[in-house]
Amino acid sequence: MFNKFKRNIKVIHVFHKYRIFSIILNESKRRRDTVDFCICSIDHQRRDNAVRLRMAFEELGPTFTKLGQAMSKRPDLVPVEYGRELNKLQESVQAYEFEKMQESFNLVCNISVKETGTYSDITSLFDEFNTEPIASASIAQVYEAVLHGKDVVIKIPRPGMEDMIKLDLGILYDIKFFIRKILRIKIHIDIDGFLDEFKYMLIRELDYRNEALNMERFRDNFNNIKDVHIPKVCWDLSNDNILVMEQIKGIPVWDYKGLSIQQRKKLAKLISSSFLKMVYIDGFFHADPHPSNIFVMKNGSIAYLDFGAIGKIDNKTKKDMYAVFYAVYIKDVDMACESFLRLAQKNPDNIDIRMFKWDMDELISRYHYEKSKHHSDDFIKLALKYDLCLPRSFSLLERALVLVESTCLTLDPDYNIMSEIKDLSKDIVRMKLSPTKLFEDFQMEWDNFYDMLRKMPTGINDIFDTIKMIKSANLSTHEITVLKKSMMDHILQYIFLTILLIISIILLTSYPEMEIIGLIGFVISIILGIIMIFRKE
Repeated sequence: MFNKFKRNIKVIHVFHKYRIFSIILNESKRRRDTVDFCICSIDHQRRDNAVRLRMAFEELGPTFTKLGQAMSKRPDLVPVEYGRELNKLQESVQAYEFEKMQESFNLVCNISVKETGTYSDITSLFDEFNTEPIASASIAQVYEAVLHGKDVVIKIPRPGMEDMIKLDLGILYDIKFFIRKILRIKIHIDIDGFLDEFKYMLIRELDYRNEALNMERFRDNFNNIKDVHIPKVCWDLSNDNILVMEQIKGIPVWDYKGLSIQQRKKLAKLISSSFLKMVYIDGFFHADPHPSNIFVMKNGSIAYLDFGAIGKIDNKTKKDMYAVFYAVYIKDVDMACESFLRLAQKNPDNIDIRMFKWDMDELISRYHYEKSKHHSDDFIKLALKYDLCLPRSFSLLERALVLVESTCLTLDPDYNIMSEIKDLSKDIVRMKLSPTKLFEDFQMEWDNFYDMLRKMPTGINDIFDTIKMIKSANLSTHEITVLKKSMMDHILQYIFLTILLIISIILLTSYPEMEIIGLIGFVISIILGIIMIFRKE
């Protein structure tokens, strides 16, 4: 409680220093009924207020820096001027000296301070260790080392970061009323949900084991894509408080001046296509893909870094989001409106559908014909204008898409995200119709199909029993011949279906080069089996 009281005093002092309370008062008097897609005039007073807010957040440290970054790409939460200014918040801060970081290293190595005041040396765990950090952010510092002859990097939090962040999160919940006022947040916007999501993101970002698991999942998703690289995790030395991973040799994508125009265009396409794969195929995406987290390697491939913040999309949301994206690509206004309203779970009868279609048509035109400008946040603005409540994952995705689109436009001014939809559509269809995917879907229904197979011998025995009954019955020679022929046809059909099914499964599971043939035979056997069941009934 005493630490929280001191921190509250600090927050109040900084707010007073930058006149944040006057901003709260001024913004509470202004109304925000609609959101304009084009802001032509400049509100100098609000821009100055936004600068003061950014400076206050910077002085208050990592939690508020992260908060400002999270708000900067949320036009449903902050006015445009604030969003632009908060986007300037940088996590690069002055590095702690190695001695000051010893507290964090001690937690990792479970080493206590000796009476002499010296510390046991973490460098003994590595072949070589550079005590000068190669990167320093608000929460963690990064060092380079050599482990078993391989170059690695070590990511470790600054001392006391977890306690400070938890303290600040408690304060944010206490002052959320003022946050609502300063951002002019409408009542229907879920500020509690935003803070809950922000808290969850920060806590998981402090858990380096979770980040390591994210890296492994991304590596698996991009296993067959040679131009996208995800660093390997050194699990022997990684835990909740430290992350040791492969060092990426290359340059950050923002340092592109030495690249040719063709190389830049290729990079823009590669970054865009790989990110869209994360979203619309994997449903698991990098939530902070700013230029410092994407490296260009010597062979022209890219590597993603920093996987503390990720986003997940369930299958239904992913399907609805892709439907919107595809409708914009084919310029189908009705389909785009229907898909977007379905995503927002909004009844078309409850909005001005004529004006909604008008705005959607203009949005589609901007996507296709307005160059050198990102449009990924247009959907958030459209949702805000018509009071639509979008899934939380959509808001997180919009921020990431804006970062990706801005990076791609910097590399290639002619870049348009719509150019990727054709290849993406092919990949999605290929994934859904792949033999592996179809076989996985079949496994979900295996029990039902197994019952059908199990009943086949019974069906064949019934046929033989029927033949015996025919022999004992007083039937004419012609009638017996017809029935025997019919029974033999059924027997041959069962035998053929069983053999076809067995061969198809063997080809699918044991011979990858023959899986297409196996899949065709497998599908045919299912269809024939269903037909035989219905005929029998």
